[in-house]
Parts: sequence; structure tokens; C-alpha cells
Amino acid sequence: MESLNIAKKYKQHKNFDNYVNGFGPYYEEILKLLPKSKTSLDLGCAYGVLALELSLRGDKTYASDMTDKYTNTKMLKDNGIDFIKNNIEKSPLDVKVDLITCTETLEHLNSNPLPSVKRMYDALNKGGHLFISTVKKEVYGRTTSMNQGKKGLWNDLDSWKDIPEYKGKWKDEHTFHYDQWNLITLLSEAGFEIEKVGDLGNFSNYIIGIK
Repeated sequence: MESLNIAKKYKQHKNFDNYVNGFGPYYEEILKLLPKSKTSLDLGCAYGVLALELSLRGDKTYASDMTDKYTNTKMLKDNGIDFIKNNIEKSPLDVKVDLITCTETLEHLNSNPLPSVKRMYDALNKGGHLFISTVKKEVYGRTTSMNQGKKGLWNDLDSWKDIPEYKGKWKDEHTFHYDQWNLITLLSEAGFEIEKVGDLGNFSNYIIGIK
């Protein structure tokens, strides 16, 4: 992938190689699933690899995350990508785009995800698409297994609908795992029409919604 060749020219976070080796192979599969767009935003962009790929295919691209801890913002700027530091759980996105990608981010939200997904809906142009991928509940189970044996924030809940607003200190961990039905009901309640749902490799589910 050309994005990885670009990224390796810049100083990256210490976890970059582990992340790319683990999730990088899925990016090519994701790119085949994404609809065409002129403008796009990668939400929860982390290291910025997918944002680079979107830019390389010709999109005017934005990358957004609640922290720039993992992101080489100079790399993004050098490649024409605008970085937006924003917490989707607290604030709306101040852009309008044709496509939003949100890969392996949903499971990190601390509060009920519906308000965040509605903000994604609001940031899309009419006819725009949202692509979400998230680790499979049917593979990883309740979130205790992802937290080294500690009780996950919402691991005792069966549905995202039961997740309350969380007002404690933000936890950088998996807080809830979703199955495909969870994703369908979540996007539907946010106003999306469901275009496609499926498996992303062996470990993640994905869903595509249209505004």
C-alpha cells in the first residue's frame, strides 16, 4: 500500500508497527468496500493510514481524532489532509463530506453511541455514506476479555441501547463489543438506511449506511 510507504518516511508512534501489522491487511479489503466520494473524513484516524489512502484515491480528505497522540500531523499536512482534533462524543464535526470512515473506533466510545453516530449523520452530505468496522462480539465476547481480566466498562450489558451517558474519566480501552444486529439497529436509529453489512476478515464486522 502506497500509504504505508509514505508513513514509513515519517517518525511514528511506538505502537505504529504493531498496529499496521495487525490491522493493515484489512485496509485493502476496506478500500474495495468503500463507495466513491469527492470528500471524506476518517474518524478515529489514529496513525492516519486510511486517511492517506483516501487522499491517494483523489478525495479531499480530513482526519479526525480526540487526540493527536498517535498521529503525525505533519505527515497529514504534507499530504494535503486536514487534521481535526475533536471528541465525537462531546462535539459535532464542523465539516460536510460524502464519506465518513470509522474503523475499530466504535468499541472505544465510553458513552451511549447513538449521539455520536447522529453527529456522523449530520456531518454527511445528502446521499453520503458512513462505513463503520468494529471487532466482533461473537469472537471477542464481552469486553472483559479485552481488558486483561478487568471488568469492562459496559461488559454486563447485552445491547448498546442500555449504555448510559458516562461522566467519569475517559477510558482508553474497549468498553463494549457489537454484533451485526447491534450495528444495524444503531445506524437505523441514527437515521441511516442500511446498504450493506458483513464480515471484515475473521475478527471484525462492518456496516455501510447511507444518508
